[in-house]
Amino acid sequence: METDYRKLCLDLFGTDDKEQLRKIAEGVNRRNPRNAGRKKRFSASEIREMETLRDGGMSLAQIAEQYGTSRQLVGRVLTPKSPEGCSMRMIYMFKQHPCTVIDIDFLKQKIYIQNKTDDIIHRAFGVVENPTWDDFELFLEDRCFPRERGNCRSVLCSMGLTDYDPLQIIEKTQGRMAEDKQWIKIRYNDRGEIQHASDSV
Repeated sequence: METDYRKLCLDLFGTDDKEQLRKIAEGVNRRNPRNAGRKKRFSASEIREMETLRDGGMSLAQIAEQYGTSRQLVGRVLTPKSPEGCSMRMIYMFKQHPCTVIDIDFLKQKIYIQNKTDDIIHRAFGVVENPTWDDFELFLEDRCFPRERGNCRSVLCSMGLTDYDPLQIIEKTQGRMAEDKQWIKIRYNDRGEIQHASDSV
């Protein structure tokens, strides 16, 4: 049975006049020029495409615009929730691009990582896929000035610290080092659910 498009237009829009239908369509496009109905779900293939775009250097805002959704939703899709028991999430960044997400369970002294780039140099733990707590502590100290620095005590004092604690130092400095463009973004969790790492990227 063939569809009667004239009748369908009359039923849906109350007219079959081409000019009136064109005006209705233009009005819809003006109200929603980017299909910004905020798509809520994405297929596995779409998520893989988003990951490829992100890894290629596209920002979350650009990906969101391409998929007609919000930057926050793209961040949530590309960075799943933290495992239970984790009270902190670190995002190891290269410029504005997330490289490794680190969820931290201080009570069990355990970390969970999600690498967001294939570039081993920019990953927090390089080729290591299941880093230990010792690996994590070494990573933190590598993002701080040396313990042996001559003016270490005065630098700590200027930060309001009394002891050389790599985590506290990174909370102050974001783990920034003069020799590279990597840094650490920190999200805290006090209520059992970590804020998504990419929400403010």
